[in-house]
Amino acid sequence: MRIKVINPDFGMSDETLRSRERMLQAVAKPDTVISMDCLTDTHVAIDSALDVVLAGAEIVKRAKQAEQDGYDAVVLYCLSDPAMVACREVVRIPVIGGGQASMLVAGMLGYRFSLLTTSHKRMPEKEESVRYSGVDPSRLASVRSIELPTDDPRHDIPDTIRLLAEAGRDCIEKDRAHVLVLGCLSFAGMGREVSELTGAPVVDPAFAAINMAELLHAQRLSHSRIAYPSPPLRHRSWSSGEL
Repeated sequence: MRIKVINPDFGMSDETLRSRERMLQAVAKPDTVISMDCLTDTHVAIDSALDVVLAGAEIVKRAKQAEQDGYDAVVLYCLSDPAMVACREVVRIPVIGGGQASMLVAGMLGYRFSLLTTSHKRMPEKEESVRYSGVDPSRLASVRSIELPTDDPRHDIPDTIRLLAEAGRDCIEKDRAHVLVLGCLSFAGMGREVSELTGAPVVDPAFAAINMAELLHAQRLSHSRIAYPSPPLRHRSWSSGEL
């Protein structure tokens, strides 16, 4: 199968995108082809609900193009699942959000799970995201943040893993969490080491989304048109601006 991964952050280098593809390919089936693109027309990085709204139009456009190009599924490479519902209205192939996929997996691995995120400013949004995930919100034990010295969690991966493990142990010991979820796709690939340091299962949204896409494709399933009906046919356009 072919999966188009849409990274909603603007301006990633081709080298970085290819590196992410190789990382995701490591957990995919041998015959799965993964292609990642990032936004090029919308100059945002997803750090707020405002960014999600601004990025939405280009994300939907890219999802539609992926279907036209023959991809079998779309993965949204962000825990906020930006424009996921809108994409599902527009295309017939499965659209998988990293946030929803990871929380559904976490709900299978224990009774209570915690989210680990990048900043305390994102904690209210992460708490709210559980409500649309399909998991009972009462199973969220906590959301804890790590305050990184830089804006890039991948600048010093060993230090990021150390901070994630420290916060994860607090989730387990103080919040009674059974499972941890990496609450940012910039943490992708760090889950195994965090799990070894904390003793709890750690769900990586990047990997969960890829494997969920494979599962749906194997079973020939996609989102319900009853739940996500196609929008009325009409001309829609938007012009770029700044905010």
